[in-house]
Amino acid sequence: MIDTILGIKSFTTRRFWVIIPFFLYLILGNPIPTSASIHAYPESPTQTMYRSVQSFRDASHKAWQVVLYKRVKSGLVDSIHLRLVGFPGIVEISHPENLKITAGTGEVWQAKDVFDELSLPSNVGEYDLLEFMKELDYNMPLQLNFPLKNNQVVELSIPPFAVEEWRKLVFNY
Repeated sequence: MIDTILGIKSFTTRRFWVIIPFFLYLILGNPIPTSASIHAYPESPTQTMYRSVQSFRDASHKAWQVVLYKRVKSGLVDSIHLRLVGFPGIVEISHPENLKITAGTGEVWQAKDVFDELSLPSNVGEYDLLEFMKELDYNMPLQLNFPLKNNQVVELSIPPFAVEEWRKLVFNY
């Protein structure tokens, strides 16, 4: 008889620990998963870098680290760059080639490749997004296209939640 009571109690306890998280999930909803946030890095007494780091997969399922960063010098925006980092030895980005940005509305922009100005490995691309970010006024999906050295073109989709974070970085920090 004691075993039966213990068995029921144990079953009830297990059910409790399954049901409560389920109801919390329903009540709180399912937030959009983001693994990124905006961080500030003081580089000198007059210059600060703000950056957003996220990871996405391209159309061929290769992972890319996507870093948007802004440098503020003496209170003024000095630059806004997008750095795309693929796995070393797996991808080599073709330079100097502009980044093609296509918005969900069909608008197309070009971002200048600034690779020549920096000493970066071949699996890294860096582009000037200052003018583009000034014009981007919606949190819409973006399609990034850039060539690799093997004549392939990377197609990388940036979801609206990432664009929202980019816009916060540009306009609120």
